[in-house]
Amino acid sequence: MQTITTFWNWYISLFSDTDNKVRIAAWAATVTTLSFLITIIFIPLIKKIKLKFAKVKVEAGMSHQIVSSIMGTTTAPPLLTITVTNLTGSPIYINNPSLTTSTKINGNDTFVVPKTTGMFPKKLEDGEVFKQDYDTVSLNNQLLSTLSDKDKVGFKITTTAGKKYKSNTFTKKHILGHMQVSRSMR
Repeated sequence: MQTITTFWNWYISLFSDTDNKVRIAAWAATVTTLSFLITIIFIPLIKKIKLKFAKVKVEAGMSHQIVSSIMGTTTAPPLLTITVTNLTGSPIYINNPSLTTSTKINGNDTFVVPKTTGMFPKKLEDGEVFKQDYDTVSLNNQLLSTLSDKDKVGFKITTTAGKKYKSNTFTKKHILGHMQVSRSMR
């Protein structure tokens, strides 16, 4: 402990030395040491910590469509939308999104909807957003019609590394309500 105290006192005295060259050298050594510590040790350590706790944000939403043509403006059935945001700090590869239900249908509660655009697995860079829409009419005909009004529907994303992420959910009643609003506006 005495050695550390002696070194510290000598180091501090360099900043009050009468020779300006010594003062400048002391400041230069301090700035260089701090730059080294920040660049080589602290920044990589912070990145590792962020990477350990980083996530992929998966959100489900409803989008209404307004269609304009020569015949006028009308509404189309709403879309169930999934938005995936990569917040991990590094690129990831996501597989085709799956729909999940709170109740099993024919023994399954996860359904892969055929991809509408692009190829999977899809690479998402850090901060990149992926968005895909699903037609609620065909979803209702194929899936929702077998659920009760209180059953919930959401999305699940898996990465090629095997990590799984889930979205918020909507009840069947909520989705059908959006479909009804769209029909009443036509």
